[in-house]
Amino acid sequence: MNSQDVSAFRCISAAEALALIAADPAAAVFDVRDPASFQTSRLPEAAHLDLSRFPLWMRRLDKSTTVVIYCYHGNASKEYAQMFADFRFTRVYSVDGGYEALAAVAA
Repeated sequence: MNSQDVSAFRCISAAEALALIAADPAAAVFDVRDPASFQTSRLPEAAHLDLSRFPLWMRRLDKSTTVVIYCYHGNASKEYAQMFADFRFTRVYSVDGGYEALAAVAA
C-alpha cells in the first residue's frame, strides 16, 4: 500500500488550530462534545457534530474544505477526523488537548 491509498488526518496543537481557523474563514470547525458542553462553551465558529449529523455534513462539504475537530481532550476528535479522512476529505485536523487546550490558548 502506498501513501495515496491511506487517507489520514493530522493532529495539531490548539495554537495551530486557532491560527488555521483564523487563516481560513471557510474552515468547517466541529465540536464533538456532548450538547450541554457545546451550549455552555465553544469556539464561536464551531458547529456541533455527532454521529446522527455526520452524513448531513458529508454531503454538504466539499472534500477540499479544511475540517478542524475538537472534543474534550483530543481523543474522540481523532475518531471523527478519521471518518472524514475515510471519506476522502484532504485537509482534516484533530486538536490535541481538545476544548480545554483551545480555551487556554485563546484566553
